[in-house]
Amino acid sequence: MRWVTYLSPSGGAQRPGVVDDGCVFGYPGSESVPELLADSNDALADAYQRALTVPVEIIVEFETRLCAPLKPARPVALRTADARELTIVPGLVRGTDDGIALPAGADVLFADVGVAAVFGCRGRHAGYTLACLWHTVEGEPAGLTLGPAITTHDEFDGTEVTVSATVEDILVAEASLADQWSISGGSAGDVAAVLPGRTRLLERGEELFVDGGPLGEFELRIGSANA
Repeated sequence: MRWVTYLSPSGGAQRPGVVDDGCVFGYPGSESVPELLADSNDALADAYQRALTVPVEIIVEFETRLCAPLKPARPVALRTADARELTIVPGLVRGTDDGIALPAGADVLFADVGVAAVFGCRGRHAGYTLACLWHTVEGEPAGLTLGPAITTHDEFDGTEVTVSATVEDILVAEASLADQWSISGGSAGDVAAVLPGRTRLLERGEELFVDGGPLGEFELRIGSANA
């Protein structure tokens, strides 16, 4: 299963959806993605089938305005490319269509790329999503991009994945992950990320393309959002 949170073209509210065959199927229930992940695997599978069977709407995936697949309620635990372990506030989490702003006075950013593990009810590991932590030149966190989707264990078992980051088809970072999920999760909605790949400094207007194989891909232009 691949779960997303998107802006509905019918009213503009954020809504959970599932991705299938190149389209996003709007989930017909009232629960958010964190609430759905907090339930059992069977309940999550049932919700997935509801979305496919009686969707609120169907949108072509590349035309869908994606938000962060979930907004964590608690600080996000991170392991950076230089082996630092830190936490960031939920307010820094962004989706793949939210862009990334340059902080006031900054002309460049660099990024650590990898994978985030998502935890549901009672610390149950619910799935994975791509993660990109943006830093100022001084090394301060400027944002955490999550997405495009949360991929559950039936599609990706978490044993091994390579995340690459390119600019104009030139590799600027690569992260190979295999059984690196030693950061534990907690209650519903928790996220923990391992980010072993670090880019060079990226200038305003450059486009970073992140490819995570079974976890999807996204592209962001540096400075494409307001600070």
